Amino acid sequence: MNLAGIPEPSDIRALLEGYGMDAQSSQNLTGTWVSPSPIITHIDTRKLAVGMNVFGTGIPALASILTVDVVSTDGQITLNVPTTVSGTASAITVSYFCIVSDTWIQNTITNEIMPIIERMTRLTFDRLSQVTEYYDGTGSSILILRRRPIVQLLQISYTNVDTNLYYLTPTAIQVVAEEGILKAKANFNESSYIPIFYRGDRNLRITYQYGYANCPADVARAITLLAADLTLAHVANKTGGGNQGLPGISRDFGDAGKYTHIRHDFALRANSLLRKYMTGGGS
Repeated sequence: MNLAGIPEPSDIRALLEGYGMDAQSSQNLTGTWVSPSPIITHIDTRKLAVGMNVFGTGIPALASILTVDVVSTDGQITLNVPTTVSGTASAITVSYFCIVSDTWIQNTITNEIMPIIERMTRLTFDRLSQVTEYYDGTGSSILILRRRPIVQLLQISYTNVDTNLYYLTPTAIQVVAEEGILKAKANFNESSYIPIFYRGDRNLRITYQYGYANCPADVARAITLLAADLTLAHVANKTGGGNQGLPGISRDFGDAGKYTHIRHDFALRANSLLRKYMTGGGS
């Protein structure tokens, strides 16, 4: 997990133990670098890719390829960290995962899974967000917002008047944060709640902060399951669906292709974990 609690490629590989995702290979190369610089020159880059791990004297631990700048037998790469000792024609080792790279998994989490979950739940799980939304007045003292938890209620105003001329004081509203509910009140006596959300069409403008600065454990698990699902789909597409054959042996994966059952299981489990974060609240 990263600092915000979002799963990383190593978490997905741990879930998929036994499926070959942790199989690694390496190649020994030579290159030249001048410390402190992340650039390595005079290296054969024809089989290198972003995200591959790099080891060698003067190359910090956890160094990896940030960019492949020149592709040739005498090419150039840039690391994600600067070197600590200069090296000329020095031996380095480049290691990589054979089946699917960390970069592919990370990009899938960042660019596909997180946006999908945010659309499904209307929430952010790695940061707090702010939104201005418009609601139909209910004619009562209760209003349910579209997103939860509510971190801070910033402003409420009516849309048919200038917000600077007339607005509702947020301190006069009780916020039920985890349920995304606003309750208007005259004071803290429960009997004094007043129907301040006057009935109307999109007549309320509400600005509030919502979401999670740190990802809840059950959402992190759902992200891991969805990432594993897409990783298996990627591998199946690379290795082919249908059937697999060797002399005297033929394995038929059926019309749906490879890894069908476990991928279906991953998706169902992820959806069940995310269900409680989905809400149809709000007008």
